[in-house]
Amino acid sequence: MLRTCDRDRKGCTMTLSKLLFELSGSTRLEILLALEIAPMTFTKIADRMDITSSEASRQIERLTGIDLIEKRSDGSYAITPLGRLMLSFLPGIDFVYENSNYFLTHDTAPIPHELVMRFGDLSGARFISGTIEAINFMQERMWSVERYHCGMADGLIDSIVPMVVERARSGVIFRAILPETHRAKVAAIVDDYRTLDADMPPHAIEIRTLPAIPICVAVTDRGGGFKLPFTDGSMDHSTIVVGSDPGFCRWCRDLFVHYWERAEPIRT
Repeated sequence: MLRTCDRDRKGCTMTLSKLLFELSGSTRLEILLALEIAPMTFTKIADRMDITSSEASRQIERLTGIDLIEKRSDGSYAITPLGRLMLSFLPGIDFVYENSNYFLTHDTAPIPHELVMRFGDLSGARFISGTIEAINFMQERMWSVERYHCGMADGLIDSIVPMVVERARSGVIFRAILPETHRAKVAAIVDDYRTLDADMPPHAIEIRTLPAIPICVAVTDRGGGFKLPFTDGSMDHSTIVVGSDPGFCRWCRDLFVHYWERAEPIRT
């Protein structure tokens, strides 16, 4: 039960199903989105929605009936704080729906619940398909970084190691999470480069491990990206979700930090 409306004017019980039903009407949703920008009069709402006065009256009554909009003292209608809050959840739902074929076949369980609730941050994402295309994208992104590169991957591509070292020499900070099975190999590689390369900053490269890598993610000063596993648990390396807007990058960074704090450092 979402809440109980025990006011005399309604005396109703509001359920989640009723709320979703009211929001499912395209005209009501358009009215709510328009009022999020600025209050409007009854006449302006009818004109903007291109509907009759009787239809506008019906739609407005339904939105006011569930407290998503309200009539102000000057006669105009405005979105309520509750209405604004409800709208904040819709971008995430819209992102999942627009990419429903992808999410039907992929497991989102490795994503912390608080980040699932922030799926709206991913609205500007795009999908890159093809294993080679995904690898090329990440390598190009790695070469273009200027300040930092943080990533979690379920494997180590040997050809990337020299690239990481070269970028680290120029001042780029690298943080990586890899599978526990790579611990000895990675420790030897990092130790060798630190021994042979006097120009390598002491903390330019830090690596931690986890027993298993549940999701792949990377975030840099140029953008971010992630790969989800299929529903059978195997990692999908043929599709990467990427973005560069601040919200998307924050989301990827928080996902990386979530696992970084749980990973075991490699001591060299």
